[in-house]
Amino acid sequence: MKFELKLMAGAVAAALLAGQAFADPVDNPELTQARRPVTASAMVQGTDQVLTYEVVDDRAMLGDIVLGKHKDIQARGIPPLFVENWTRKSANQSALVAMDNVYKTATRWPNNTLYYTLDPLLTQKKLDAIAAGMKLITDSTAIRFVKRTNEPNYVKYTSSGGCWSYAGMVGGEQTISIGDGCEKSGVAAHESMHALGWMHEHMRPDRDTYVKVNTDNISSSMQSQFTKMRQDQVVLNGPYDLDSVMHYPSWAFSANGKPTIEPVDPAVDPKRMGQRTQLSPLDIAALRATYPGEVGTVELKIALSAKELTFDQDKSGKLTMDVSAPAGDLASLKFSAQSDNTALIANSGLVVGAAVGNQRPVTVTPVAGASGVANIVLHATNSAGKDVTAAVKVTVLKGAGGGTTPGGGGTTPGGGTSGKPFELTVKYRGGDVVSLGGKNYTFKVFFNGVAVTNYFINGKSCVPGTCTEQKPFIWGGVKSYWVESGNTGGGTTPGAKCDVVLDTTRDYLIATAGQQKSLVPAADMAGAPGLVWPDGGAQVWNLQRNADGFYAIVSKASRLALDTQGGNAGAQVVLAAATAAQSQQFCAKASATGYQLATRAGSLALNAADADGAAVSQAASGSNWMLSAKPGIKPVK
Repeated sequence: MKFELKLMAGAVAAALLAGQAFADPVDNPELTQARRPVTASAMVQGTDQVLTYEVVDDRAMLGDIVLGKHKDIQARGIPPLFVENWTRKSANQSALVAMDNVYKTATRWPNNTLYYTLDPLLTQKKLDAIAAGMKLITDSTAIRFVKRTNEPNYVKYTSSGGCWSYAGMVGGEQTISIGDGCEKSGVAAHESMHALGWMHEHMRPDRDTYVKVNTDNISSSMQSQFTKMRQDQVVLNGPYDLDSVMHYPSWAFSANGKPTIEPVDPAVDPKRMGQRTQLSPLDIAALRATYPGEVGTVELKIALSAKELTFDQDKSGKLTMDVSAPAGDLASLKFSAQSDNTALIANSGLVVGAAVGNQRPVTVTPVAGASGVANIVLHATNSAGKDVTAAVKVTVLKGAGGGTTPGGGGTTPGGGTSGKPFELTVKYRGGDVVSLGGKNYTFKVFFNGVAVTNYFINGKSCVPGTCTEQKPFIWGGVKSYWVESGNTGGGTTPGAKCDVVLDTTRDYLIATAGQQKSLVPAADMAGAPGLVWPDGGAQVWNLQRNADGFYAIVSKASRLALDTQGGNAGAQVVLAAATAAQSQQFCAKASATGYQLATRAGSLALNAADADGAAVSQAASGSNWMLSAKPGIKPVK
């Protein structure tokens, strides 16, 4: 295989350089391609995006990025392309909420530290290139490459045919290959930056402003290498960078010797793209923004796997603590924890377990029968008395789990209580129960004909009422569909209680189901009227649930709540200081295409015309609204 790749590098170079002024292909050994590539296609989990990838030794390869094992991807789909913070915004371990580790995504390396091992079979030339590539990164950033002892997550540098890597920290051992022909510091840095969380520069959603991708010149089997990521998949750390060590060269995967990527500005030399000599100034700036800290320092730091933790009454919650410290500190560190609500979680209910490499389990156990909210601060103190902290907000849900369908959020179908309202952006597993259009539905998932509960399907891939046993959603060996399982009662009148359970730990976008225009305030101030407007998802709302199950809809930016001003038909909805008044209480009732946002004060529903700037008021029959959980931050340069 190595010999074949070396032959191809020469053949591709000869073909591409004939009559063209491109960067030397020898600078980009990670872009070599087999003579007869074996390709396959699969859907990206949680999206309707289909990618074609190359199959090499059962690896699914997008250029030099490993997507996973080919057989796993054919069964489950391609993992999300984005890379998240290791510390998640929230971890919900309640039985009332579908498991929130729906699709396992890669993350950044916590505490700026990438642990690694070196294959003993690596040649000295390869070892020197790897060390030089690391130095390009560490000389200008706070990132550290530390040889592994027993850390659970680490990179193994090896030589497995070609130059390739996974994107982000995927968990456990992951490989970076520095094969024959890859022995350059810039190539090693390029692959290491993939492991740190970077995709290719030309995949940015804003690329069309700076480069033109000539799809007619791209090899038919390599079109997916030029996928443009969606805006919701990335956080752009700085402007587009033609000089990035992560950029493809002009000739990448050309089918005819003509350029596949060209600068939009004709004054820009195309040879700038694809260099593998050094990190560009913008590469360094992006690394510093993503992994902040002082260059060359080793500081005592701790990080927790989530900022918010939710679990059920009389259960325990689990977190992971990641520790970074100078070698002399690790053995002598002392850990302690403090709760600001000891009636809910006593300090003795916070246990930091034994180390597993650089990580420690943290168990949070509440007082028996207690529920509520507590803020927890964990401390790590070294022998010199230096103390560092990490905080987590803990919510213990009262009475969770009694008679619920696991992950479904509703009671057993047929009992008269609606399931959890269906959402297009939520992922569902077998057995989940939802409500939509006044009906309950139970989700059925089969793998190779066997019913399973550990596969998750994105809501928009299988919608109740249309995704049926006769018209199922099929994905590799997975088949899924919804079965009608009862009537929720429907209507817009919420009654004395609202039995609809929504996840209050998430940020929400609220938009009309028809034109998908966002519900926004005219201004972030009290008295500002509610409008519908195509704001691209900028307006974010939080939901706050009271004892009767009704929700206050609160602007995340201003912390003001929607208010019906007395609840009369035709009255306009405005922002007001958040109170416990019924004029600020709503219940999301399932409708045919979304939800009716029913008001408690007047038994009406929020209504708006599908026109830019239309006022949101109250009517007997309101608009259909979509409540979508806003995607989290997914950093990609």
